Amino acid sequence: MRKRTGVISYNLNDRGRDFNGQDRDVDIAAAMRLINGPAVQELVRQGDVYGYFGHTFREKYGLNVPETVIEGGKVVVLEPSVRTVFIKCLPDGTVEHEQEFLNNAPGRIAGRLYDSKAYGFSSVFHAPEENGKRTPKTYHGMDFVRTPNYNTNKGYTAMLDSVEPGAIESLGFAGECAAMMDSVDAIMAENDATAAGISEAYLHQCKVNDDLVDLNARLMLRLQKAGTGAMLDSLDPTTLQRGSEFLPSRAAAMLDSADRFMSAVLPELEPAPEQVEADKKSGVLAKSIDMVRKVIGGV
Repeated sequence: MRKRTGVISYNLNDRGRDFNGQDRDVDIAAAMRLINGPAVQELVRQGDVYGYFGHTFREKYGLNVPETVIEGGKVVVLEPSVRTVFIKCLPDGTVEHEQEFLNNAPGRIAGRLYDSKAYGFSSVFHAPEENGKRTPKTYHGMDFVRTPNYNTNKGYTAMLDSVEPGAIESLGFAGECAAMMDSVDAIMAENDATAAGISEAYLHQCKVNDDLVDLNARLMLRLQKAGTGAMLDSLDPTTLQRGSEFLPSRAAAMLDSADRFMSAVLPELEPAPEQVEADKKSGVLAKSIDMVRKVIGGV
């Protein structure tokens, strides 16, 4: 998905700064003719107006930065970071424009800084002084810079007149700058991937915790329902059907008591008084009969 700034508005007559930057008296009519003219509008409509991360490339190679330079026998690509997708100038000097961050190392870094409400845009015009006014002749896009001359040209809360067209001899910085951009972008991409992994792991743990809390709540609800008179002997093996509590630690003592009871020698029962009397009578009768038998036998 393309990342764009939305329409940014600033005024060529109001820099929004009192002590920093450069004051300019801009020929507004000339700016309108250039910006709203068919040549600039065609380039913008076709996506051919680019800006860079900072003004460094323009200071070294001129306002119209080449696509590549050769350093040490190697071709170095001078990558832009943004491009103008909309621009117009109003009669009161208000300039409205919209920028699109490119999907490359300098573009992604610029996009991250912009999301952090850092840096801003600096319009790049070739505008020599004529009749005491800076008169825009050509438009070369918007560079993404740390401190734009027009404070309102940020889009969240320049005219590069010190450089004339033409290349300046390279001192070997282009390759170092490109390598630095790629290195920083790679580090930031790796950090983003690590953060995403940590975030996914955290979200997964949160889901697991939520599932456990939900399961515990449902179990507690079932236990509460069981305590209202229901006999659910399958809920807890230590709870008997009618609610009597079975303690495994007391099982041995219970069995021991039962064994001792079953093996105990019980005392003899005392006979009833009637039985005692009957036993006495039967004993006397037996003795009498025995005596009679002895007498008869003796006869």
